[in-house]
Amino acid sequence: MSCVELLRTQAFLDGELDQAASRDAERHMESCAECQGFAATAAETSDLIRRHSARTNAPAHLKRAVMAAIAAPARKEKRFGGFWAGAGSGAGLMAMAAALVIFLGLPPTTASLADAVITAHTNAMMQGTEIAVVSSNHHTVKPWFSGKIALSPPVADFADQGFVLTGGRIQNVDGIAMAVVVYAHDAHHVDLFVWPAKGAAPAGLQNYHGYQAMMWRTGDLDFAAVSDMDSGELKKFAALVQAVRE
Repeated sequence: MSCVELLRTQAFLDGELDQAASRDAERHMESCAECQGFAATAAETSDLIRRHSARTNAPAHLKRAVMAAIAAPARKEKRFGGFWAGAGSGAGLMAMAAALVIFLGLPPTTASLADAVITAHTNAMMQGTEIAVVSSNHHTVKPWFSGKIALSPPVADFADQGFVLTGGRIQNVDGIAMAVVVYAHDAHHVDLFVWPAKGAAPAGLQNYHGYQAMMWRTGDLDFAAVSDMDSGELKKFAALVQAVRE
C-alpha cells in the first residue's frame, strides 16, 4: 500500500518545505521504508541524468519554435490517437521536458555530491583558481561573498588550532553555486564548501582518490570540508566549523 506521506516526501526532496516541515518529513522517512526507497530511487535517477545527459544551449530558432508551439491553441487529433500522438504533441513534449527538469532539480546523493566537491577541490588547485579573495582576516573574506552568492557562509580563523584562513572563492559544483572558504593546515589545502540546504541532509565521511569529504547540515546550509589530510584532522576541522556561532 502506498504511503500517504509520499507527496510530502517528494516536496521535501524538491526543497519546497520550510524548516519545521522538513524536520517532520525527515523524521517520517527514518521509519518509513517506502519513502526511503522512493528518495533513494529519485536521487539515483537524478545522478544518472546528470552523468549521462549532455548539457547544451538550445539555438535561438529552436527556442522560438518551442515558444510558438506553447502559445498555439491545441489542435484536435483526427487520426493516430493514443500515447505516442499525445507525446509528440506540444503538450506531450512539454510534459516530458517538465519531468526531466524535476529529476534534474532533485538533489544528488551524498556519494555523488562528495565526488563532485572533491573533483571541484582538485580542479581548483590544478587550475590555480583555489582563491579569489586572498586574506586571513574574516572581516575581509566574509563581506566578499555578499552580493556574489545568495548565502552567508560562516567564516572564522582557526589559526590557534592549526587551520589558517587564507581566503575564499565561489564555485559551481554540479549545477549548484557554492561558497568556498579556504584554509591551510600545515602542507594541506582545506576547502569548506557551503550551499543552501535541499532535500535529505548529506552526512558522514566520503573518500575518493585519496581525498576526503566530511559532510553535514547546520540550519538551512549544507557543508562539505574537503582535503587530503587524514580523517582525524578533517573531523577536528569540521567540529571547529560546527561550533562557530554567528
